[in-house]
Amino acid sequence: MNRATLALLAVLSVAFLPRVVLAGPAGDAAALQMARLTEAFTDFAGSPANAQSLVEGLRNATAITLMDPSNAPKSFTPVTKPMSWREVRIALVIAQAELTNAGIAQPTPIDIEAVLNGGTAGSGTTMTIFNGVLTQKWSGLAWQQIALAHNVNIDTLVAGAGRPAGADIADAVSLGSAPLRHGAVSASAPLRHGAVSASAVAAVVQ
Repeated sequence: MNRATLALLAVLSVAFLPRVVLAGPAGDAAALQMARLTEAFTDFAGSPANAQSLVEGLRNATAITLMDPSNAPKSFTPVTKPMSWREVRIALVIAQAELTNAGIAQPTPIDIEAVLNGGTAGSGTTMTIFNGVLTQKWSGLAWQQIALAHNVNIDTLVAGAGRPAGADIADAVSLGSAPLRHGAVSASAPLRHGAVSASAVAAVVQ
């Protein structure tokens, strides 16, 4: 075998090395997390493709493209930096709970962008102003502060990523009679029924 052939083989082996690494345990774990979160939030996002774009965008801080029922695209970029898988789940559980409290059970791409980055969502006389879960995180609030302000049960935020999203929301949304209004968030927001103490939250989420 001549030197030219050996050199070519060396180059090819280096070129294919990243694929071998990504196919290992780390790559498998990432693929599993992606699959679990995509499945968990498919109903929330409107389709598996929307859910995957949503999870990937939050995970990597890249553009998210969601298709509405008429197949019209809506793109936006998260205001936060790349997140861990755990943070992606926390952000989406809080976002879904807040939309549910606002009476939006089947959010449009515009609703999802509003609840995440901030803005107005809803229709007709039921428009709601959201501060944005991601905007609150970007401003410096810890996840426990955001969860308490949205009256989300902290137990759902530390549940396994494979848990069905419907079970999360059934537990996460407050059962209190006073709904959240205008997406207002304050670190000193009063607790309602189903919420936990600040000390309990601080012990498990940061």
